[in-house]
Amino acid sequence: MNLFPSSFVLSLIFFVFSSTYAQVNNNYLGFWKSRGYGWIIKIDNENIQFYDSNDQACVFNQTFPISFLQDKMKVDDNVLIIEQGVTKYWFDRIAQVPELCNKKWSKKELRDPILNFEFLWHTFNNQYAYFKERKVDWQALNTKYRKQIDQHTTDVELLVLCDAMLEELNDGHVSIEASDKLMRKAAKLGNWDTRDDADFYGLRKQIIERYVTDPKAFNLSKVVWGKINDQVGYLQLNSMETVADYGITPDMSAKEAKKLYVKAMSESNTPLKDLINGINSIMKKVVEDLKTTEHLILDLRFNGGGVDMVGLTALSYLINEEKEVFTKTHRVGDQYADSYNYILKPATKTYMGKLHILQSYWTASASEVLLLASKAYENIERIGSPSEGIFSDILSKKLPNRWDFELSNQVYKDKEGISYEVIGIPVHKDLNYPKDPYKFVENLKNELSTTNKDKAIEYVIRSFKK
Repeated sequence: MNLFPSSFVLSLIFFVFSSTYAQVNNNYLGFWKSRGYGWIIKIDNENIQFYDSNDQACVFNQTFPISFLQDKMKVDDNVLIIEQGVTKYWFDRIAQVPELCNKKWSKKELRDPILNFEFLWHTFNNQYAYFKERKVDWQALNTKYRKQIDQHTTDVELLVLCDAMLEELNDGHVSIEASDKLMRKAAKLGNWDTRDDADFYGLRKQIIERYVTDPKAFNLSKVVWGKINDQVGYLQLNSMETVADYGITPDMSAKEAKKLYVKAMSESNTPLKDLINGINSIMKKVVEDLKTTEHLILDLRFNGGGVDMVGLTALSYLINEEKEVFTKTHRVGDQYADSYNYILKPATKTYMGKLHILQSYWTASASEVLLLASKAYENIERIGSPSEGIFSDILSKKLPNRWDFELSNQVYKDKEGISYEVIGIPVHKDLNYPKDPYKFVENLKNELSTTNKDKAIEYVIRSFKK
């Protein structure tokens, strides 16, 4: 029931901030090199051109109208600063783009398997933040996989080898993608797992039917809420990326909803604003509908992430105190940029009861940023199992052959300075959920079928009756 792939949303949201036209500030014009991230950008009166650069090549990524970024940019002492959501980016002015960015490559050169492997390996070597935490010797992997590649390596063989190397990182934010046709061939050659996704939708529906009286839903159950009883409210937030109100109706099929949503988002001048407006509208209704309850269960067990600001905006309706909730930084060479704080402020009208958050290994990425922020509030209880442990925004890149790949280059830490990458956000009550998605779904479905109970929800109900 996913409306569309995360990569579509994240790539669109990252670059599209605002479409309000204004006269371009001459201070923006010229060439800029990012601190970390491996970007070179060129800004003129109309566009911003992004390049992915390292010592092997300089690859054109994409062009965007200057108006998409302009109201989020400022120049201070020849440093360009861009702020988007909880993230800040710094760029230093350079006189011209590196020589590699102007090099004219032939089609044959751009498809060279050695060039593409080297570009991939060096991008991770320069930008990836978690070799130590994931216990990976990246230099050893270069030796292991590079010797299997020569000028005769086919595209499908190269894709299988690159994918195998990246799989050794065991990072849910790391991937490589080519055309659908090539991916199908690689899946067959590499014996990839091509099973359908675990039935999270069916499980979510079963929980709602068992526990929630007169539930309300938004965007085909991406958000569902209602009362379990007079004392306990329930909010199932299943996505941090498909909460814009583009007119999806309950009678639509998933296919119809996907088509409508993708079209509306791709045509919108303000997709990030649409998401924030959407979650604000939903949470106002949730707070109003559940205001008479004393306890609220926020179920994030099936939320694989999306956009940080969606989750943080949702949480702002469930807390009553402004706090510094985490810090963020990113890799720059062999060091890290100065960290910066994120302060969470309560919404104008908030839920006043106690918050209980349900989580699993499949609570990941942007939903984990919500969990990280929740750690700053001692009265919030977390139940289930540790989350996946993938916090960084996805850094999206292109190879010379135009394949897409993604990696993690940012570090989030709680207010005590602890990073939960790999280990995930801990729980107060551990229910030992399996990490395997099929076993996780099967176990919870069986639990509901045989006992008519969900242990996590029952734990909350019992806890305040003692």
